[in-house]
Amino acid sequence: MVSIVTCTNRNKQMNNVFHNYAHQKWEKKELIVVLNGDDMNVEKWKKRARQLPHVKVYQLPSQKTLGECLNFAVTKSTYDIIAKFDDDDYYSPYYIPQAMSVFQGKKADIVGKKRVFTYFQQYQKLGIRKSPLPIVGPTIMFRKKVFNQVQFPKRNEGEDYGFLYKAAKRFKIHTTNSSNFVYIRSTETSHTWQISNEKLMKRCSNLKKTNNYIPLVTQSIQTNKDISSIE
Repeated sequence: MVSIVTCTNRNKQMNNVFHNYAHQKWEKKELIVVLNGDDMNVEKWKKRARQLPHVKVYQLPSQKTLGECLNFAVTKSTYDIIAKFDDDDYYSPYYIPQAMSVFQGKKADIVGKKRVFTYFQQYQKLGIRKSPLPIVGPTIMFRKKVFNQVQFPKRNEGEDYGFLYKAAKRFKIHTTNSSNFVYIRSTETSHTWQISNEKLMKRCSNLKKTNNYIPLVTQSIQTNKDISSIE
């Protein structure tokens, strides 16, 4: 069973947050949404949440850091596996099944992706980027026993690095291949990571022009046989 946690301070990402959760091909799941901002329309989010099963929406003050919001979300979760979803990226319907095959097959404590598809909306280009981190922040999934020893640091940037740096010393990290997730880049100002799109694009390989990346990144995970295709 999986608890998906998402923290956001952007009302415009509501549709994306709920869509990423709703289309996951995993029956036993829940979504914990934390609105990080005094100006967030919590009632609007709760109204939308009532259209889906097993969704909880909370609101924390603007002065709370992203790390604190993530820690709060985990404390409100029900299940043993925690999946950190960012509010503006794309998670295919097979994202959770792919990661869960590793949790089940390798008895992993932490699962994520080191190589990720990256899509530049401004240029309509899709590439693959290899992260210097053990796994990319938006793809972190972990057992709750990890959180009992390691929490996200109280910061708005680099909270994923701080979490992984400590967790890697105590727990083994497994990775899945690059399929079923896309890191979306729009304008630089809309992202916590303030790197230019041009500079980030230079870190990507296999760049190709496309206005529909979904069929290019989706890999069906349906049987135990599919575990062999995971890195």
